[in-house]
Amino acid sequence: MTFEGLKKCIDSGAGAVVAKSINESAAAREQLQIADYAFVDNDFSTAESPHTSTTLFNRSGLAPVSLDDWKMMLAEAQTYAHAHDCKVIGSITVGDPKAAPELCASLSEVVPAIELNIGAPHGREVQNSAVSQLTDGDIVFALVKSVKERLQVPLITKLPGGINDVVELARKAQAAGSDAVSMTGRFNGFIPDVETMEPLLGSWGAYSGPWALPISMHAVSKTYKATSAQLPIIGTNGVRTADDVVRMFLSGATAVELVTAVWKFGPGHISRVLSDLRHYMERNEVRSPRALRGVAVTRAKEYADLPRNEGGAESWKKYFDG
Repeated sequence: MTFEGLKKCIDSGAGAVVAKSINESAAAREQLQIADYAFVDNDFSTAESPHTSTTLFNRSGLAPVSLDDWKMMLAEAQTYAHAHDCKVIGSITVGDPKAAPELCASLSEVVPAIELNIGAPHGREVQNSAVSQLTDGDIVFALVKSVKERLQVPLITKLPGGINDVVELARKAQAAGSDAVSMTGRFNGFIPDVETMEPLLGSWGAYSGPWALPISMHAVSKTYKATSAQLPIIGTNGVRTADDVVRMFLSGATAVELVTAVWKFGPGHISRVLSDLRHYMERNEVRSPRALRGVAVTRAKEYADLPRNEGGAESWKKYFDG
């Protein structure tokens, strides 16, 4: 949300940094005034300090600045990023879909790519159209098409988590001209405290942690297969470590995004992940992350093609012995 924050991520070795979203809605900026955050352990109690397995539960808002001031900051950040072989990506979280094309076009004057976030989990909770979560394929197609027509830079469409057919949304975004998709957004959550009987953070919120990684990779892998590996995919939601980054690549991701892990451990965590990733590649003689893309997907069998397991019907019983 600030130049200093973006600079820290750039200095840590990120290949690209997605700036905080903005949109046309004053209500979305005001929503930042009710933002709150908690890290949650596996027993759903709040953690005193974040660690690898904690989950983030939060509410947030959008950057509370004018468009002109925001563009000035992004331009400065992009100049700094360019000198460090990095890119700053501008993002809008859709409020009124009719305002999105003009806003994206304006941001594209100062950044080399735009993220169109249609997957904000808070879109299910707000009642003032501050942000929207779009899940109808035809609406997504029309919006992406209208935005893409205004841009001379690549467009990334960020898709929601926790919906029935995110793969179909990816196809619609691709058909409308999106250059890539990012998947998936965080899930909605609700956590009562059993002692006080009060809801954590006083309300509903967005929920993401390591438990989400297999769900995110399911979406990535199915989209990779459904689009014949022709649609670039940014995998996100649940990634913590270099091994998780590799898992995302093997599932079909073209690039991998860290969010909650950076909140937990600071921008320096990016450097640690990159170092561990280099060691993994050297140890396994992998010349480029591109060589990992989709390998596990190509080896995955459909249920109908799996070999028979003669003891399968009885195998569950071992878990109940004794």
